[in-house]
Amino acid sequence: MGYKVLLELGGAISGDRLFALLRGVDRLGSINQAAAELKMSYRHAWGLLKAAEERVGAPLLQKRVGGAAGGGSELTARARGLLSGYEQFRARVAADAEAVFHGEDEAPGGTPLLLASTIGPVESGIVSALEEAFYQETGILVRHVAAGSGQALALAREGRAEVVLAHAPALEAEFLAAGFGTGRHVLMSNEFLLLGPAADSAGAGTAPTAGEAFRRCAAAGAPFVTRGDRSGTHVKELEVWAAAGVVPGGPWYRTCARGSMGSLATLRDAEATGAYVLVDRAAYLGARSAAGGLGLVVLSAGDPMLRNEFAVISVSPVRFPRLQHEAAQRFVTWATVGGGQEVIRRFGCEQYGEPLFFPLMT
Repeated sequence: MGYKVLLELGGAISGDRLFALLRGVDRLGSINQAAAELKMSYRHAWGLLKAAEERVGAPLLQKRVGGAAGGGSELTARARGLLSGYEQFRARVAADAEAVFHGEDEAPGGTPLLLASTIGPVESGIVSALEEAFYQETGILVRHVAAGSGQALALAREGRAEVVLAHAPALEAEFLAAGFGTGRHVLMSNEFLLLGPAADSAGAGTAPTAGEAFRRCAAAGAPFVTRGDRSGTHVKELEVWAAAGVVPGGPWYRTCARGSMGSLATLRDAEATGAYVLVDRAAYLGARSAAGGLGLVVLSAGDPMLRNEFAVISVSPVRFPRLQHEAAQRFVTWATVGGGQEVIRRFGCEQYGEPLFFPLMT
């Protein structure tokens, strides 16, 4: 079942249209171009923006004058904060919708467990495969909501999920240190890949390390697309920039307007604009095998820094006594040291000729 939320910011201000417009301005640097892309008149776009600014009591756009990218518009800090809050709101609504619409009537064993999962494993299909295998073996139904690792952990902090699947170790450590989880259990791994155009104008493909590949992208001013959504992929990307000694920014570094939708959306954005991008191997293989293939190539892989480790965490019964902790822990144990490991070992081999993830017995 799919869900669609129609958000209004008071009066007749369409929240969904407003945030689509703001994403477009952020990506294109122009309210005129963003409006045209949305098939919205400039007058309507400007009126929507002004109504929203009056509602929030702060400017949402500021003029960008001169520079390599020329003039145009860019989002204010207030607008970026609103966008971030909007994406978190969408994830929370999705989690609550799962709880409401997949309740006791659908689950013979009672209310389904709710798993807040980072987006990549959901896109690949492995989360559904694990849920189905676990149900067949135990009769316990698990439902998932997809969100970036940061948002998935935020949902769990509010008691809106019983298990989290994430791949952002630093964020997971903060979650556990604050007492929201019972322990971090490694589930599986793959690796991150730096993709880019075959011409590789930055020379990233000959770099000895991932950090050096990133440094060359920055030095060349080569277009680079980031998810920018505090997901595990975004967190890893920032770690590599730090290792390269680079603070990314400027006209060559751009946040994908659909970054919060996952790595596949970000990858396709990079492909369309001939940009470099960091994604995990599962997203790369999925895009490469799709109709039309993929117009980007792997330029950096194999660096230990690009290891991508996924872990599951069950939510603390002390923080949230009402949740299904016994069933949650049973799922975690099954996934990490039981039948779930065999599901991971086989997943993707038939379709791609190689696994998308590697099991890690803990």
